[in-house]
Parts: sequence; structure tokens; C-alpha cells
Amino acid sequence: MTEQLSANATAQSFYALKALVNFLVRQGVGLSEVLAMIGVKETDFNEREYTTQDYEALLQFGSQRLNIANIGFVHGKAFELSFWGFLGHIVAACPSLWQALAYQKRYQCLLGNTGRAYHEIEQQQVVIRWLSEPNASANNIEQVITSWVAFAFQYTYTDDKPLSVHFTHASLADSEQYQEFFGCPVHFNADFNGIVFKQSSLMLPISSFNEEVLNVLCCHAENKLAAKRSSASLDIISQFIIETLPNKVPELTDIAEHLEIGVRQLQRKLQKEDTNLTKLLTNIRQSQAISYLTQTDHKLLYIAAKLGYSEQSAFQRAFKRWTGQTPQSYRLNPYPLV
Repeated sequence: MTEQLSANATAQSFYALKALVNFLVRQGVGLSEVLAMIGVKETDFNEREYTTQDYEALLQFGSQRLNIANIGFVHGKAFELSFWGFLGHIVAACPSLWQALAYQKRYQCLLGNTGRAYHEIEQQQVVIRWLSEPNASANNIEQVITSWVAFAFQYTYTDDKPLSVHFTHASLADSEQYQEFFGCPVHFNADFNGIVFKQSSLMLPISSFNEEVLNVLCCHAENKLAAKRSSASLDIISQFIIETLPNKVPELTDIAEHLEIGVRQLQRKLQKEDTNLTKLLTNIRQSQAISYLTQTDHKLLYIAAKLGYSEQSAFQRAFKRWTGQTPQSYRLNPYPLV
């Protein structure tokens, strides 16, 4: 299983990687030294595609070079819209934080699927969970969650703070600096990665709301989505599979209809990517299962349903086939993927 997962490196948003490069340079690290870490020359920097491994390598390099153990948190605090590329300008033009989250979910695949957010509403509270890729580092997760909160702080007319912030890893630095920034209790070694807000906080207006700009940017984003669909992008296919699995296991005809292309065209695209629906579906289920087991406290029945299994026992058999362990034993003693 680990070979399959590592062979399919997840695309990393160029905007996020560029923002990290700029951050390291502002901290005094030479640009040529930074780019050498990901094996690219300055003249070629804008032309290459990057993976999560490139981003993780830069995070680790920056942490060691600058002696900042929690560099993801520090970088996330220095939030700029450039973190999210054109998606940053879309969320900044939204009327509220709630709608900003909805647009981020819809268009995230345009920037690279390195994880996904989902939420639950419980007694006037909203629990926003971040489910990262299985190999995501603690710094990667801290950067994502911290930048969300930094955006909310910068773009709303309020002093509202989260109710709590949660990380599944141990604290990377003095926990007081986290609580000082977030303005709420911060829990490490928690059952999930994410933030708990008052539901009313997500209805807060965004100070830069501009309906005309939002409409123009969303039109542009929809055109880019349509182009990805027509080219049968694996990012789009993977996102569709993940969103469909809780209701049914998608077939080729379902995916082709979503992409608005023919089944044969879809099959040719998958063959070109050296995969097929069975392999892709298995790989997604494996990756999602590992993330759910190591980053959430969801029960096995919940995870099985989210992965499209009609019975918990079917999920357990599949997981043992992939890893040689039961889901519960893996959750208690996970091992790193390579």
C-alpha cells in the first residue's frame, strides 16, 4: 500500500509554495539557497509543477535553517491572500466567512488537493475539521489551520475568537504563543485537527466584500473548473469520487457524466495516467482511511460509510488486506507511510 500512495504524489498549489519561498526570503534566507532545496533555478521557478513533497522539504529546511520549530504556525500567522492564489481574492470578496468556506471547498481542486475541510454543527457551534494527506507534517497542518484563523481575524469587523483550536500532534513550541495568537484554548494531542467556532462567528461580514468582483472571479473559476472537467483532470476525478463515496461507489458512467465527456475518453485519460477506476478508487480509499484513523476520533462505522462501504466489516476486511492490520490496531499504533 505504501508504494502505491507514494507513487501518486499529490499536486501542491504553486501559490502556497511561492508564499513559503517568499516568507523564507523575508526571513533572510537567500533565494538561490531556498530554490536549491527543491531543485529548481530561479529562471524556471514559475514553469514547474510541484508536489507536497517539495512543500514539505521547504518547511523542514526553513525550520532547521531559521531554528523555528513551529514554522508552519509562524508562517500561517503572516497570512497574505497570495497563500491561496486567485482563490484568496474570491474568499476576500465574499459576504461572510461561511460563504468563504463554501467557495474554498468548491475551488480548492483548482489549486491542488492536499487535504480537505468539512464541518459539523453542534449546539450553535461549528466544528471545522481539516483532513490532510496521510504524510502531511505537523507544520503543514499548523500552517493551514493558522492561516484560516489569520484570514478571519484580518477580514472581519469583530473581535470574535475561536472557541478552541485542535491539533493531533504534540506541541512544537511553547503553547502560550499559540493561545496568545488564537485567543482561545489550544489543544495538542487532540482527536482531530481543526477549529471550533460559534456558529454566529461564521456569519460575520467580510470587510472586503464586493459582489461585482466576486461574480467576475467566480466566473473565471467556473471556466477553469470546466476546463479541468473537459481534460478529465485527476484532481477533479478524485474530488468527485471522495464526495460521491458516502452515497454510492461511483462508476465510470457517473464520472464521465460529471465531466461531461464520453466513457471511452475517460478510459483513455486514465490509461494515459497509468491507472484505472479500480486502482484510483482503491488508492483514494486507502489514503482517506489512513487520514481518518490518524487524524480523527470518528468511529469505524462512520469511516466505513464515508468510504462507500455498506458494512463496517467490509471496510475492516479491505483495510486488513491493504495493511495487514485491523483499522483499530492501526489507529492505536500507526506507522509512517513512505
